[in-house]
Amino acid sequence: METAETRTLMERYYAALTTADQDTLLECLDPDVVWVLPATAALGNAVDTMSGATEVVEALGGRVVRQSFDVRKPINLEVRKMTVEDGTAVVQQRLAATAKATGLDYDNQYCWVYTCRDGRIAHMEEYTDTLYAARQMGWDLDV
Repeated sequence: METAETRTLMERYYAALTTADQDTLLECLDPDVVWVLPATAALGNAVDTMSGATEVVEALGGRVVRQSFDVRKPINLEVRKMTVEDGTAVVQQRLAATAKATGLDYDNQYCWVYTCRDGRIAHMEEYTDTLYAARQMGWDLDV
């Protein structure tokens, strides 16, 4: 993909992500998209990948947010920097919310690497401080 096309796709994706617009999220993702989570993330079954647009949208577009954060309180997703070249986008972002299980403030930095092709996101890899997340969210660190 051309750089401008990838940037437009990523801007559309993040606009949909911040409003939980699941229809637009589905349009932005390749039907066979793969999301590689940090190896030490404890999302539900402690899986290290999710695949398929429907599964990814259900997770990112609501399920993970509802399981992890107190949705009665503000949730702020801030894109700090987006670097795009051809079909690759690297996005540094900050997520601030209140952890649902503990009531603690959650303020973590993320880096996502996206591979885009044919006008859609085909691969996404997430990097974040999972030890911080575990502490704030009350995950069992002895697992």
